[in-house]
Amino acid sequence: DKSTRGGLKPSNPFVRGKAPNLRVDITDYGYLYAGVRPLGESEIHVRTYHFIMPFHQIRPARSESGLPTDAGHIWVPIDDHNCMVYNWIYSTTDADLTAEDRLERGLGNGPLHVDPKTFRSFQNRTNNYGLDRAVQKTESYTGIDGINQQDRALQESMGPIVDRSREHLGPADKAIIQARKLLRDAVRAVENDGQPAGTGTSYYTVKAGEDVFARDADWHRALAPDITKDKILQTV
Repeated sequence: DKSTRGGLKPSNPFVRGKAPNLRVDITDYGYLYAGVRPLGESEIHVRTYHFIMPFHQIRPARSESGLPTDAGHIWVPIDDHNCMVYNWIYSTTDADLTAEDRLERGLGNGPLHVDPKTFRSFQNRTNNYGLDRAVQKTESYTGIDGINQQDRALQESMGPIVDRSREHLGPADKAIIQARKLLRDAVRAVENDGQPAGTGTSYYTVKAGEDVFARDADWHRALAPDITKDKILQTV
């Protein structure tokens, strides 16, 4: 908890919780994904995300100054080997983001981390993503500053195209499985002059969220009031 580097602190319930039970609610725009982590005998930590077809993620977050926010990524393909990733964040309260909030230092992917001319991260494959072995020994599991930067190191290290036939997906990959199914269904819909998921307006008001609840609480109503039963096509 004393480290000043970007990342989640050990005291965060997202870290303290046990392995999550996963729930994916399929909708006409993509899905609502929830990780439900047991916290002791009486509580759970729930964190929800939205996947909006074909390449948009919304997640709960907190700014550097502690404001509750929603944030996300937009992954826009350029060609078969490259994509442009847009990050965004907004305050979910009446309080404005501070100048420091807008730098997103903790993510390792803010304005100070990206070359404004090439849009490439300064920490990348050519310099091992800034991995510091001393920091890895004493402060963080990865030795790489920033959650987004850590994610990118893993994603890019797989190479631009991966042979998915060699994967062995399991219960923890439930959201990945459903995302691929939705993308495949969208391709087929377009091929047949149909309407793919995510082209409507039903996702305009959705928000992500997280909180700690009693084990028997209705967390779905609290965190996803817009996703009512009639809007859920399937739950997996």
